[in-house]
Amino acid sequence: MLIEREVEIARPVEEVFAFVADPRNDPRWCRKVLSVEGSGDRFAVVHKPVPLRPARRMEMRRIALEPPRRIEWEQDDGTDLFRVTYELDETPAGTLFRQRSAAEIGAVPRMVYPVWRHGIGRDLARQMRQLKRILENR
Repeated sequence: MLIEREVEIARPVEEVFAFVADPRNDPRWCRKVLSVEGSGDRFAVVHKPVPLRPARRMEMRRIALEPPRRIEWEQDDGTDLFRVTYELDETPAGTLFRQRSAAEIGAVPRMVYPVWRHGIGRDLARQMRQLKRILENR
């Protein structure tokens, strides 16, 4: 399952990259992320991906880093596996930030994937709006 969303942010690409490259900022723009601990290429994350279900611990590992243009993460909570790629491009107004998430969902039957995909896409769109608000109001 592949989900992709993007947003244009009126800030320099280096500034947007610095913010999204540090997962400890994730709780500020990803409301389902409750906490992030760690440094370097490995982080322990507590997130609550599904309403009315308990929070899950997740290992987040950076796989690729190409400042200030691209970051690739692998996120594994023991049930679902996401490969998340951030791509950043300069625009006349600032930065085009794109997030692409390739998901291997183990928690739900395949026939539920369209609903799951819609929900994840909605969450990503909300995250993009929040990221834009935070960075443009600095």
